[in-house]
Amino acid sequence: MNPEEMQSAWNSGRNDLPAGRHEALANEFTLKLARRRRMRSIWLAHTFVWLTFITGVAVWNTGTGKVRPERDWALFPLLIVPWAFAFHFLRKHLRPEVSPVSGELPVTEALRTALSANRAEQCRLKLVGILFAIMTPFLAFSVQQLTLAGKVSSRELPSMVALFGAALLFGLLLILARYFGRVLPEARRLKALLSELAEEA
Repeated sequence: MNPEEMQSAWNSGRNDLPAGRHEALANEFTLKLARRRRMRSIWLAHTFVWLTFITGVAVWNTGTGKVRPERDWALFPLLIVPWAFAFHFLRKHLRPEVSPVSGELPVTEALRTALSANRAEQCRLKLVGILFAIMTPFLAFSVQQLTLAGKVSSRELPSMVALFGAALLFGLLLILARYFGRVLPEARRLKALLSELAEEA
């Protein structure tokens, strides 16, 4: 639901909204939470497909001798860490901390549910940021190992570093933009609406 619309409703001087309006606002939250859950399902599906593909390639290269574990050890943290995070996100997705809201709930409960969902989203974004931080040094080790093994020439090294660096930076910027540009402002507006409602009650 649009936070500006909620704030406008509560600032209109009619805290006791008609029953139909209450139901409409709660239904808006229901649709928003369902849409977020659907997008997380799609993201998780893509994540597991790509991790499975990359892991399959790594296993194939190891079996054919193109990758030697004692020399290319950084490859394994690059695979294990994302798998660990992916299963953590899947477990949270299958057992959500925030229950879906019903259209029959009061607007107050819908606001509290939206705030709980917002906090869960903040936690997810922080974990993705931690994943980026963990992956960066292992990615650097992998590039170094590829160079020492002669799989990456000195001419190709700057291009590879620039490509991986740009990808990491772009991903980090997307996380920061969503966290500070959308999620935190939404949390502040929801808290303000709940505080205002509590004062008027």
